Amino acid sequence: MQGTALSAKQLQHANYLRDPVDFQRVYLKRRLWDKQKEILRSIDVNRSTSVKGCHASGKTYTASGIVPWWLQRYDPCLVINTAPTLRQVKVFWNEVSLALGQSSIKLPEPTTTGLVLTKERYAIGLSSGKGVNIQSFHSQNLLVIADEAPGIEEDIWDSLQGIMAGGNVRLLKLGNPTVPSGEFFDDFGKNRAACNGITISAFDSPNLAGVTLEALMGMNEDELAVSPWPFLTTRQWVRDFIRKWGVNHPKVRARVFGEFPPQADNACFPLSWIERAAVEVEAEDIERLFGDGVLHIGIDVAGPGEDETVLAARVGAAVLKIQGWRMDDPRGELARTIYELSHSRRFTDLAVMIDAVGIGAHVATHLADLFPGKVFGFVAGRRARDVENFANAKSEAYWGFRQRLEAKAVRNIQDDDTVAQLSTILYDSRPNGQIEIRSKDERPSTEPSPDRAEALIMAFMPIVQRQVVIEDEGLEEISSV
Repeated sequence: MQGTALSAKQLQHANYLRDPVDFQRVYLKRRLWDKQKEILRSIDVNRSTSVKGCHASGKTYTASGIVPWWLQRYDPCLVINTAPTLRQVKVFWNEVSLALGQSSIKLPEPTTTGLVLTKERYAIGLSSGKGVNIQSFHSQNLLVIADEAPGIEEDIWDSLQGIMAGGNVRLLKLGNPTVPSGEFFDDFGKNRAACNGITISAFDSPNLAGVTLEALMGMNEDELAVSPWPFLTTRQWVRDFIRKWGVNHPKVRARVFGEFPPQADNACFPLSWIERAAVEVEAEDIERLFGDGVLHIGIDVAGPGEDETVLAARVGAAVLKIQGWRMDDPRGELARTIYELSHSRRFTDLAVMIDAVGIGAHVATHLADLFPGKVFGFVAGRRARDVENFANAKSEAYWGFRQRLEAKAVRNIQDDDTVAQLSTILYDSRPNGQIEIRSKDERPSTEPSPDRAEALIMAFMPIVQRQVVIEDEGLEEISSV
């Protein structure tokens, strides 16, 4: 049987299509570093690849170039990109669009969530939070790219397994290792025989290659400014991040070293629950979470110094805002923010919960004058309503927030510092069975005060009036149930 001989140029093109690294180098004109090449070569030979990496490690950039490679290499074929939110899907497809803009292979302009060559050769982006039926998509050459993988719910993974049962299939999962449980975590543990796991530390990246932690912490400004790959994580960022949180903080373990953080057995808020609540809620879905429509605001007041006065606002299950101020007198900023928030939507009512101890009592009195009948003072050290199970009102309030997290009744925590602070709050069980939250004084000196976490917890406390009224301050004393 006689075939048509390929020209040297055609043979070279075929070779470039077989190698995803050469494809990005030649056709997308990209410069890749070692870990990015490792990801691409793993996709070529392994059915399943999971990549956990530090902040700004180039994971999504690398994955965006895999889309045109797959579409050029196979016909028919399908690429599915999924992430917890539509915004994250669109961010990925913006990267794909940028990759195609530099490509010497001319393909149609992608939309914000996909690219179609033919009916049987296309790529599509889907938000896993929208309850889409992924099982309805099939192809004999299928590539699935799961971005922000720790935030993808278990039922989506089950659906993906269904469509990956046959054919030429590749699955790539990308994420920061923030949750030490679930499908993504298992790829680096009990499922590692079926999945090639790749870890990227900030100290693997070209900007920090050969630099030790000790050397980094002692660098001067000129040394910190060295950044031959400016779009990857920088020396300055890593040094500042470690200084802020401490080298053993869960957030540092994940965002700097690319490792799943350990969490104490007595952590009040499990990391998996926190990260689930930190998944961004689409703007159009916020209204659906409004509940009774009451705007709840929690305020943790700090004195002069490093600590913040923090305001957290929520309606129903949805967190709307978390903001902090470092100033001697935050009353004006607090009042203005409460007014703006309460007039930004059609809320049914307003309830402000504020730490009413020490300097907080003076701020609370001022706000109560401006918003009469809407401000309630919280005294953390007072007796719990459920004295059998809780050492004080603070412990009862924290445990109530824990129960909300477990029930998925907290959503849209879009403040990284709040997420980090929640993860480090510990509790103890007294000999009499009572739960007691450890005080701020017992926290390591390297960890910042959990001001943002406490403001958020107060925003979620139910308003339950006690028998006692603090008449001289004009504030009703309330607590959680």
